[in-house]
Amino acid sequence: MTALVKARRDRGAPLHWIQIGSIAGQTSPVHSAVLRAARLQICGSGVGSVSPREILEELPDIAEAVHAGELDVRARPVPLAQVAEAWSAQTDDRIVFVP
Repeated sequence: MTALVKARRDRGAPLHWIQIGSIAGQTSPVHSAVLRAARLQICGSGVGSVSPREILEELPDIAEAVHAGELDVRARPVPLAQVAEAWSAQTDDRIVFVP
């Protein structure tokens, strides 16, 4: 985060840092100098970080971007009757169970 803030041309421009996952650790220490040096907003990406109303407002644009090929979504529909097989499958695809 420090390197990113220092490399920005316009430190006054908003910088939205969205924390996704915890593979790097359970905590996210931030130096106070970084907070003073940038217009930084830190937010999470989990359930609760965005209201249901905001999610519903964005869904049509997201669906259109997926349909237009602007977002790479590796989702694979799997019939719910095959849940046992799909659960143990080795895949990088996002499995979506369908009726």
